[in-house]
Amino acid sequence: MKKIALLSLIVLLGSRPVLSQSVLKDVNEAILLAQKNNKDILISRQNAQVQQWNVALAKGSRLPQVKFTTAFDYNFVLPTQLIPAQFFGGKEGEFRSIQFGVPYNLTAGIESSIPIWNAPLRQDVEIAKVNQKIGTLQTLVLQDDISTQTARVYFATVFTKMYIDISRQNLANNDSITNIAAERKQKGLIDQLEYNRVRATQLAIEDALHQNEMAYQKNLNQLRLLVGDSTALVEGIPFTLALVKQMLPSISFKTDEPSTAAPRLQLRAEQFLLAKETLKKEQKQKLPLLSGYARYSEQAQRNQLNFLNFNEKWFGIGVAGLRFEVPIYSGRLRQNSIQRAKVNVEIAQMQLNNESLKYQTETRDLRITYGQLLRSLQANEETYQLNEENMRLVLIKYKSGVLSYDQYLNVFNEVLNAQNKYLRTLADLMINGKLLEIRNAY
Repeated sequence: MKKIALLSLIVLLGSRPVLSQSVLKDVNEAILLAQKNNKDILISRQNAQVQQWNVALAKGSRLPQVKFTTAFDYNFVLPTQLIPAQFFGGKEGEFRSIQFGVPYNLTAGIESSIPIWNAPLRQDVEIAKVNQKIGTLQTLVLQDDISTQTARVYFATVFTKMYIDISRQNLANNDSITNIAAERKQKGLIDQLEYNRVRATQLAIEDALHQNEMAYQKNLNQLRLLVGDSTALVEGIPFTLALVKQMLPSISFKTDEPSTAAPRLQLRAEQFLLAKETLKKEQKQKLPLLSGYARYSEQAQRNQLNFLNFNEKWFGIGVAGLRFEVPIYSGRLRQNSIQRAKVNVEIAQMQLNNESLKYQTETRDLRITYGQLLRSLQANEETYQLNEENMRLVLIKYKSGVLSYDQYLNVFNEVLNAQNKYLRTLADLMINGKLLEIRNAY
């Protein structure tokens, strides 16, 4: 008994930990996970936070600026001036050379400045605020794009899984047909040509199954990248018309006009506002500027490096004043900047109008497509069920020898077409419905 307990303990200690895998039960869970963990969205949020600091920097430029300055100068060649000797009691016409200054100079002081009237600086604050809002809206636009991509890839993954299940069922049905054909060939009831056709159909189904399995893995990898979870799995849910109606209860067609709360339209509106604020700044560059300044410094002049000797004298210098500037001529730089800003305003206005029209058209197309798919799904589902029943009947009749292989193959091809059309219609309906649901949230 002790040996068994010890062996069990060794097995438990030596076993590898099993990584837990998160299962995405529906598209809403996948979208929420993407909005929380997607790396592109996280980076965009960080960039939006950077814009907050730009607002603080713009406001700080209007506040007083104070700084400490110091400088050390070594005059290795001092200036010399000739002075008439008669000033020192010498003869007229003679000169003496006088050397000015000392080799070592140390200066320390404080400088301050403040913009009293500076319209462009004030406008910079408004521009920074608009850029901050643009950064936030860019994140929302990216979040919408990622949500749309996630919805598409999620349903692509789910329906590829359904294709795999159906392909396996088709392969199982064809395997029985192949076995029957092999037995009949051995008994001499069919020739090699018919057996080869049966076998070729089986290989085609196997290839379709492998292609679907590859597509499922690719879609699943893309979905994991979008949601930021490398272990995410998708359950294969057998969707029906009733489940579709239950999953999309919030679809409504209130109006054809696009909501101005849509992030795409808000972003264009803010970009238009930014262009107008930039134009105002360029126009204000022509206004006068008024600023105040003050400086105080002390200077020590020494023949030797003994600045730590505070018994030696320091000389103070202080100044305060106002600076007034009036721009007169700048080589038409300001005029050209204003004209360029005006054109950017016109461009931003056209982009806003165009984006609104595109958004409205896309929404209408989604609604038309969704309504048509909803009407078509019931007929496709009924056709799919009828062909499934036909497949069961044709298998029975082929096994009993009532139908030829050509007749079986015709029914089988009809079943494949019905399966593909039904799943394709259902997938498009789910995708379009979710995209409409995202747009109706604004």
